[in-house]
Amino acid sequence: MTTTTGHGGPRGRRVRARLMLTVVGVVTVAAVVLSSLAFVLVSRSLRAEVLDRAVEEARFGVGVLAQERLSERVRHGEIEASGLADDFQRRDMTVYVDLGQGEDFVSGLDVPAAPELVSADVIELVAAGHVAAEWLDVGGVPHLVTAARKQPAGPDFYFFTEVGDVDSALTQLGLVLAGASAVLVLVGGIAGWRVARLAGSLADTIDELTAARDRERRFVADVSHELRTPVTALVHEAAELTAGCDRLAPGSRRVVELLDRDVRRLRDLVEELLELSRLDAAGATDIESGEVDVARLLDAVAAQRLPTASVRAPSGLTVRTDRRRLERIVANLIDNARVHAGGESVSVRADLDGSTLVVEVADRGPGVPDAQLERIFERFAKGDAARAGAGSGLGLAIVREHARILGAAVTARNRDTAGLAVEVRVPVTVVTGP
Repeated sequence: MTTTTGHGGPRGRRVRARLMLTVVGVVTVAAVVLSSLAFVLVSRSLRAEVLDRAVEEARFGVGVLAQERLSERVRHGEIEASGLADDFQRRDMTVYVDLGQGEDFVSGLDVPAAPELVSADVIELVAAGHVAAEWLDVGGVPHLVTAARKQPAGPDFYFFTEVGDVDSALTQLGLVLAGASAVLVLVGGIAGWRVARLAGSLADTIDELTAARDRERRFVADVSHELRTPVTALVHEAAELTAGCDRLAPGSRRVVELLDRDVRRLRDLVEELLELSRLDAAGATDIESGEVDVARLLDAVAAQRLPTASVRAPSGLTVRTDRRRLERIVANLIDNARVHAGGESVSVRADLDGSTLVVEVADRGPGVPDAQLERIFERFAKGDAARAGAGSGLGLAIVREHARILGAAVTARNRDTAGLAVEVRVPVTVVTGP
């Protein structure tokens, strides 16, 4: 009688079975634990980032903007009259202001009375002079509400931040992690290379999310903490010095004038950086479409930015597009031409090419070397030294971002005679033709 031993025997099969069960069990436990941990860490990190940013916005909106613009006892209508409402709108802030005695002010979002939505703990913290925050569901949409009181007597400001994109991202991340865990459990120890590939893919995804989050967090934190408040103070201090400039000696007067100019340039740079930050954010891709009289828009922007510029646009042409973004594009192009044209003439032209609005801003300045034409739309790029004037290098980058959101194409070319021409082709819906 022959006894069979080795790999093919019952003992070997039991060992292989036990080893397989052990490997599958370890992979299952590891997959569940790691996926849950990754989800919790990313979830906490994303929510903490949103919370930190919302709290800083609330502190800036109340502690700086409201404190500067509003009187100690805020009256009804003062928020709009002071320009604070426009500041909130430019910064994409949705604000509910409780003025007391049944009066309120709402900017951006039509919501019920905020004190009726938030908990008593938030109201108590705000009354004690703290900045409070709470995650709420407003009309079926998740929001983060941050609240602060203008010192010393109010009113109370409630800032609404929609966080549906965060929940959506976390849901997608949860699905990805659940799928990865299921695959790991199925393949177990017999498909290690697949596990490694999936783990690598998941790690890349998490690294990309983390890197993007870190870049945004660093940018917003640096601008918020290091620039906004000091620059605001510097602008006011420079304005006070300029107000008494007549009493100074000519040499000192020149220094004060240069200081005031440079501080205002710094403030403009901060505003442009903040605008780029908003454009980089996911929520900055929204388009508010409305009817725009092209000729009137170009005339108004040119009159404000450079009255000497010549404007040519078809009379009676009305299109449907995002007026605010189109206005910002044209304004930045005129500012760029004014800064870099060296006092030469600037022309603004608009034409209709089918369902495309073509806007061109051209100058008679030194132009840009052909090799640098693409780079002038990069951030902080100033092209040739001949055109490196007082600009920040962000104006054309902002133009490109607004054009991207509108689905428009923006190009630059050197004119045959002299100067630079920048053309923007915006897809529009024609309401009335010329």
